[in-house]
Amino acid sequence: MNTLISTSRKKRRSAFTLIEIMVATVIMIVLVGLVIQITSEVLKVWNRSSGKLSANAEARIAMDLLTQDLETAVFRSNGQQWLRVESPQNPEDGPYYDQTVALKLFAPALDRDETSAGDICGIAYRLSYRAAYDGADDQVYALYRAIARPDTTFNSLMGSPSDTESPQLSLTAQGFWDKTDVEIDENYLAGNIVDFKVILYEDDGTDTPNPVNWDATTGDLLAGTNGAFAYGGDSTQAELITNPLLYAEIRLTVLSDQGLGILENMAGSGYDDVADVVREHGDIFVRRVNFLARPL
Repeated sequence: MNTLISTSRKKRRSAFTLIEIMVATVIMIVLVGLVIQITSEVLKVWNRSSGKLSANAEARIAMDLLTQDLETAVFRSNGQQWLRVESPQNPEDGPYYDQTVALKLFAPALDRDETSAGDICGIAYRLSYRAAYDGADDQVYALYRAIARPDTTFNSLMGSPSDTESPQLSLTAQGFWDKTDVEIDENYLAGNIVDFKVILYEDDGTDTPNPVNWDATTGDLLAGTNGAFAYGGDSTQAELITNPLLYAEIRLTVLSDQGLGILENMAGSGYDDVADVVREHGDIFVRRVNFLARPL
């Protein structure tokens, strides 16, 4: 009899009480909640990092192409424009100011159409603030690069030696150089670039190279005549660069997707100044490029 009672008590003691089950359930819920929270934070960091890495990778590609094109840029002393940098203060009414909007030049691009005879190509860069795709509500910054075939460049873009002005780079130029022809999907080069500067330095006979289109004191780009500086051409079309060019300094500021989202919705974001957003969520790439060619 005593043996049966002892066995029965052991069986009752081996089971969980209601209080133990409730405590275990609460602990499990807390642990699951912590795991979910940690996983959520990790995913947020991963998404931010992957988006930033993607934007930075595009910026590096853009920097390499800009370097390649400027290093091999072609110049001639025949009264035509061979290099043009346009720098209005507020491009496309975007939220970030003081940057280069367009760069136009001639160079033997390595990625040119090999089926065309010749090697010199017309090359146009343009930074635009526009819808990411047709029908999109959000506006984004994107850098575009258009490249003309060598035969088209020679026959239609370079002009004849007797021209007093290079029509292909002038303020009223249409066709290949026009913004609507540059800003097309197939010319997309890099996104999230909120600041694009091409600062030109000339040899003015002093010991220190002189920045042509940049105020070193204020850090602002200069607009020049009709918003542009150009090597050669007509002085009514751009501020002319008459001294030899030594080098260009390229500056690209790339904003993360999170930073771009803040720029698009500044109200209630906790930021008072656009520059603060760019400073906190942007990466700056700077490269100095020597002009290897001398005017012919």
